[in-house]
Amino acid sequence: MIRTLYVFALLLLLTIVAPTAFAQQDPQLSLYMYNPLYYNPAAAGSEGVTRLQITQRTQYVGYQTSGTGDESAAQSTQIVSFNMPLAKIKSGIGVYALNDKYGPSINQAVQISYAYRLALKNGTLALGVQGGMFNRGFDFGQFRPSDPGDPLLPSGRINQFKPDVGVGVYYNTTDYWLGVSMTHLNRATYSYITDRSTDPANSKAYLTAGYRLGIGYNIDIQPSLLVQYSTAEGIRGSVATLNLVATYDNRIWGGVGYRLKDAIMATAGINLMRNNALRLGGAVDITVGGTQIKSPASYEIILGYALPTPDVRKKPIVRTPRFRY
Repeated sequence: MIRTLYVFALLLLLTIVAPTAFAQQDPQLSLYMYNPLYYNPAAAGSEGVTRLQITQRTQYVGYQTSGTGDESAAQSTQIVSFNMPLAKIKSGIGVYALNDKYGPSINQAVQISYAYRLALKNGTLALGVQGGMFNRGFDFGQFRPSDPGDPLLPSGRINQFKPDVGVGVYYNTTDYWLGVSMTHLNRATYSYITDRSTDPANSKAYLTAGYRLGIGYNIDIQPSLLVQYSTAEGIRGSVATLNLVATYDNRIWGGVGYRLKDAIMATAGINLMRNNALRLGGAVDITVGGTQIKSPASYEIILGYALPTPDVRKKPIVRTPRFRY
């Protein structure tokens, strides 16, 4: 079954027809392994705990090709996610809110996910769907027109909300995980000025995989992979990211990574509180590809908290002499 999933993942990434259009720029994360719900709705509930998490990323700090000169062109992304398992009905649910801005472009979304989870061999196979609203827009005040007084130039901020859906498959065990998903399946079309100038939300396919390898009593090594396949530009517009994280005593972790033709990454974090409920981590990217048009660095921070698992056992009856008879 696992071999079948691997083959399916490769076929999905290699056989999707790439139409001639511009690819939608979705946020990219260096700590993707700690944000599975964002990439795959079938990952809802896969951790076995109820988790609330906040992610902040600033891409290419200080990047300026447009904007007001206050570093507003740098891509800034915030993600708030929540997911929990529903063991009694073999399911998991999740929701995330996205706020993403780069230059004048604005992306905002709220997505609700549901995953049906089935025990399979030593792990769990999940089938997931997600649906919500995706807002795309432009802040025309960020542009620098050569003729500022031109009455044909738009002004202010224009937004459009459209339905957005996605699907995914996710298999995980205590040692490894593998997921395949596809977003923007309905390919909503946005029109900001006229019906002739459209901006399609082209679908993207994601492959996520990772493995946990114990090399000592207190040390685990975790290699992982994220492939983002663009249906608009094919392989040319796709991105692959590799990461290697070492964890000591299940509390302190750090690692390195590489995003092809873009950046090398350093990651670090710590798990705190009882049962490692509080997760705090960060990543720094140093640009090594396309440096002539990119700012040299990006950074990312995550803060997550796993809620205590409620005790559903029946409380024992405590009898007292006062009410015994």
